[in-house]
Amino acid sequence: MIQRVRTDRRSWRTFAPLAFLSLSAVFLIVGCSGGPKPAGTGAASRPGGADGKVWHPGTPDTLGPVVAIVAGRKITRHEVDSLIATAPTGIQSQLRQPEGYRDVIERIVIQEAMVDAALRAGLDKDSTYLAQLQQTSRDLLRRRYYDWKFQALPAIPESSLEAYYHAHPQEFETRARARVRHIALPTKAKAQQVRRALVKGALWDQTCAKYSTDKTSKADGGLLGWVAKDSDIVPGVGKAPAIVAAAYSLPIDEVSQPLKSSTGWHLIRVESREDATVQPFEATRTRIQTRMTAERRESYGKALSDSLLHYPSTTIFDDSIRAALTPDKTPEDFFKEAQAAVTPLQRIDLYKALIRRFPNDKVTTQAQFMIGFTYAEEMGEYDLARTAFEEFLRLHPDSDLAGSAKWMLDNMGQPGPDLNDNESGGDDGSSAGPDSGKAGPSERTK
Repeated sequence: MIQRVRTDRRSWRTFAPLAFLSLSAVFLIVGCSGGPKPAGTGAASRPGGADGKVWHPGTPDTLGPVVAIVAGRKITRHEVDSLIATAPTGIQSQLRQPEGYRDVIERIVIQEAMVDAALRAGLDKDSTYLAQLQQTSRDLLRRRYYDWKFQALPAIPESSLEAYYHAHPQEFETRARARVRHIALPTKAKAQQVRRALVKGALWDQTCAKYSTDKTSKADGGLLGWVAKDSDIVPGVGKAPAIVAAAYSLPIDEVSQPLKSSTGWHLIRVESREDATVQPFEATRTRIQTRMTAERRESYGKALSDSLLHYPSTTIFDDSIRAALTPDKTPEDFFKEAQAAVTPLQRIDLYKALIRRFPNDKVTTQAQFMIGFTYAEEMGEYDLARTAFEEFLRLHPDSDLAGSAKWMLDNMGQPGPDLNDNESGGDDGSSAGPDSGKAGPSERTK
């Protein structure tokens, strides 16, 4: 099930370490904010041996000050700084503040202490660990082989990028839009009263803060954000064709007449308008290159997989396959096979095969959702994803995943949530803003 990212002040501590500290199972076991920690951190708080002596920093290290020591291993500033440099740009500044910096050090201490404890317990010789280590090693070797082969391909020619740009102008259109503020009011009479005050010279922001019933925007001058010309949906209001029409007919900075929506009455003011335009090639070059690289990676992955089917001394025994399929595998088995497939296209084909074979099984619902999710999140094929999600909602309108499918239809392709401090974040895992009001998925459906 898709989960939502918390974007309050704690979110960078709760989620970011999982993304950039390479802590694997450690943080899954210990946790990032609520798990157990050593009674003290740093060299002075850890026993140094049977005599109780501890090592303390003396002469400065060439890699910077020693900020901690764990089981005899020194943790230097260089190691901490190098780790922070791999974090998302949005949270690096927070991790370089005293509290965030210490938090990173404590995570390293926990990680190193757990490794040392595991070694002392002899778990490096444990059969389960050795089997997992071997499998991980094989997985990494396969990925490295694929990357090595892919990196040997020639760069995509500039002419191909330009050809794509000219062949797909609709992808680079910027919609006509108007930046709008509003004052929400309970009745038409009240809206007319407030409008008269504004026309006589009352300040918009003060009037909005005093009278607007929209608690989300009243402190921000009633900012709704950008209203698209080709849609009846107004951010923060919902379907409001009267507001959209006024946004494109009202003179800039003039107060509108009272406008009706499903939530009440509104006065609006248009700050600016932008006509529909086509972005220049240079502004889209990186985007095109990313897309074409992804498409090339996809097609090359399939070609490489096909070629490996003819690898020397390789044979597939059809008779044995038929024997292996007796009795038939369960829908859950097919779903697991689809999840384990090498490329997104292979996964989609297997999900579709599962749906055809078991159209009424409960796992088919999840497979139908994963088709759209894979198109959107792994391939960036938003048109195909939209078709898949619409088909999902048509077939499974009451599914637990219906809400996630609707969210994906509304938000796929949009920038992810900002992990910087967000004053509007809430305990329900959502964030609100003048232009949004929606929260996004943080983890892939599993």
